[in-house]
Amino acid sequence: MKFNLRTLLSLLIGSVLFAAAAHAFFFYQSANGQFMVGPNDGTAQMLPFKQFLYTLYSEGSFFYSLQFGLGGGIFSQLAYYFATSTVFFLTFLVVYSGEILGLFADPDTVLFWGQAAVFVNAFRLAAVVFITSLLFCYMNIKAKYAFIGAVLYGGSVMYFRHAAFWEFFADAYLWLPLLVLGVEKIIREQKPWWLIAAIALSLVNNFYFAYINFLFIGLYALLRFFFPLADHESSIKQQLRMYIPSVFIGFLIGAIAFIPAVYGYVNNFRPAFTDPIQWMDLHDNVFYTSRLLILPAIFIFCLFARSLYKQKPFRFFAFMALLFVAFHYSPMIGSVFNGFSAPQYRFQYMGSFLLAAAVAFALPSLKSLAKRDFWIAFCLTGFAFALSYVLGYNTSSLFQSGQAYLLIISAVLTLVLLLFVHKHPKVWMPVLLVSLAVLQLGLANIYQKERLYENGNLSQTSAAFLQSHEYDHDAQRELFTQTVDERPLSRVEWVADFRNNTPLVQDFYGTSAYSSVLNKHLLFFYYHDLQIDMNRESVSRYSGFGDRANLHSLFQVKYKLVDQQKETPIPYGFSEVANNERYALYENENVLPFARVSSSTYSEDQLSSLSVLDREHAMLEGIIVEPGLETGKFIPQAQNRINDAEIEAVGGTYENGLLTVTEEIGGLDIYIGERDESEIDDYLSFYLRNNSETAPLFQLTVNEFKTSRKSRESIYRTDVNHITIRVAANDVLSLRVPEGSYTLNELALYTETYRHLDEAVATSEDIPVQLSSREISVDYNNDEENNVLAIPVPYEKGWEVTVNGEKADLLKVNYAFLGVPLQAGENHIVFSYWPPFFRLSTFLTATGLLLAAGWAIARKKQR
Repeated sequence: MKFNLRTLLSLLIGSVLFAAAAHAFFFYQSANGQFMVGPNDGTAQMLPFKQFLYTLYSEGSFFYSLQFGLGGGIFSQLAYYFATSTVFFLTFLVVYSGEILGLFADPDTVLFWGQAAVFVNAFRLAAVVFITSLLFCYMNIKAKYAFIGAVLYGGSVMYFRHAAFWEFFADAYLWLPLLVLGVEKIIREQKPWWLIAAIALSLVNNFYFAYINFLFIGLYALLRFFFPLADHESSIKQQLRMYIPSVFIGFLIGAIAFIPAVYGYVNNFRPAFTDPIQWMDLHDNVFYTSRLLILPAIFIFCLFARSLYKQKPFRFFAFMALLFVAFHYSPMIGSVFNGFSAPQYRFQYMGSFLLAAAVAFALPSLKSLAKRDFWIAFCLTGFAFALSYVLGYNTSSLFQSGQAYLLIISAVLTLVLLLFVHKHPKVWMPVLLVSLAVLQLGLANIYQKERLYENGNLSQTSAAFLQSHEYDHDAQRELFTQTVDERPLSRVEWVADFRNNTPLVQDFYGTSAYSSVLNKHLLFFYYHDLQIDMNRESVSRYSGFGDRANLHSLFQVKYKLVDQQKETPIPYGFSEVANNERYALYENENVLPFARVSSSTYSEDQLSSLSVLDREHAMLEGIIVEPGLETGKFIPQAQNRINDAEIEAVGGTYENGLLTVTEEIGGLDIYIGERDESEIDDYLSFYLRNNSETAPLFQLTVNEFKTSRKSRESIYRTDVNHITIRVAANDVLSLRVPEGSYTLNELALYTETYRHLDEAVATSEDIPVQLSSREISVDYNNDEENNVLAIPVPYEKGWEVTVNGEKADLLKVNYAFLGVPLQAGENHIVFSYWPPFFRLSTFLTATGLLLAAGWAIARKKQR
């Protein structure tokens, strides 16, 4: 279909007006200091990452940052979010230009990005509706019907859920219609360019939703082999001849972002999901109460109109829509769309797209339905909606919600208007079309009010909250002015209310991160190698060092900020240097140099059977390396004192590794006896598992140390049950858990005097270091025959190192960090970072562009 300028402008203006009206509720709330941002991942990830990336990109840094947790690659660990998002990049260009022109103030704050969220979401929705309208027009649907179909897709409830809670999820709405257009262009015209572009865009923007969309488009293309929708379509053989090179070239073009992102995903770690997965679960009602997929009355009516199935396009899209409705109720399919992991319902927008297409194709034919077909569809639709409401009324309070009432009204009004359309189509068809758009607007806004703002707690996300003690208060920031240090890198241990990305929000180098994609070497360092308890069990995050002074000193933690209204353990060597009415800042007097050298290297295998305290001592005395690179044998000195202690059950019983707590709180008291003055801290290690599979999250305490453990039903549990907790040395260690049955064994108790740390500090030497966005330079004169240099930067693919201008072996040392072998004499060492496989992926992208250009020239010559 050819588009005239008037049609294009009408669709564009209609798309913008619909998108703005669809967000009317949050535009109003934004004027009152409330934001279209979820209170959990929205404020913990979406806003911090956008602020962080905006600042990085403004500075010309695109690939690496030492501020992301303990350090991490941007393309590999944040590509899942916004690092390579087209929508974010366009937003960045607009905001950056506006900042230069003085139109925007403080775009490097989360408050700015909270205010901007509703505008970004509205503009994205306008693009979704416009693109989808053009797709439907291309498929020979008149513009007015195409626009209504696009409204049903773009204005579906999942768009607003995605946009509010996980904003980058909503980008998938853009790429799905482009992929469909690409397939249709090949089938109808043998033109591959749209499919190549759509594949490349999908791969660049988000590898996860590329996977989801490719599952859909693969099924779509396969079914189109057997469901021709137009005259003179290409044969299956002709389609395959176009699909294969198109997919190949599209992949090559997208490789520059896709390959580093996939490497980041592969280099991540999450426990395998082992719970049973059902094939079917009727978990919601798609007529009235679903938060993911709502079937409008017009679609149900069309399904029951038998004569519509004579149209090939309607038959195809109706069949696919029903298939995806069935998928909606299948946890197993949810697992397939989530990479065969835990079931997640993130694909329902595909069902909305398919039903929207079916309705768009059906609308022109409604006015000519046979009388019998009309009345059968009319009665069955009314019966279906009435029966669904009656059956659900007593099962969920959601059936008394504004959303349910609106959908009842929508069903009744749609049927009444269809009745008028059937009798007087020319007069009433425009009224029906306008009503469908208005009803979709009503659903969008009432969904935002009830399901997101009220029940989804978006009411908590306000300007006041983003400036509160729970998130980012001036009283916290003012103490950071005391953290000026001459060291190349000084870290501050501080998170506001368990928000691990606080360092990004408050712009300091911290010790925590929360991201779905993290460096597995760091995670294993926390989970297994050092068993660092983070005060909260959860996947996709790490935080602090469990108040263990050795680790603070090794990994550049110079300061610790504490809330004086909470009981917070202070590690050895920290002393208060500043405070205000709410917070206190402590300084670590024992921070070791950023770059450390040693002639003593110990193998990870040597230390695998030793305590975590011995492993800390090994890092203080020397450097831990991978097997085969060690130069000596570590002699352990930490003694397990558990057999000398008296263990007594409190509030229950403890026999043969089974702790049964019968009172509200109970556990073990471990009596150590009189302590020597040199004994400063105790390390208590044990295996703990709640024997109840359905028990909720519970709190575990050992003296002053508090931490929480996930329910075994939680998909966010780590399945790491070997725990080590550091507490101040005391005559009695009191381990406490709530009422229940627990497996508690492998108890071990070690005492720390910090002799090793004091000796390491006394013998340390400062080595000149220079840091930049993706390079670390170290100059060291090795006149003492040291073997290895280590720096506290996480090891990951993408790092390279040269010594005196020549490439050297990059070592993984101290379990998860960077090291390099030293030469005798002067060593000018440069660690440099590029995204993983960046040279290869850049070459592939260039190759893909050249192949696309060559193919275009060759096709042009064949004409």
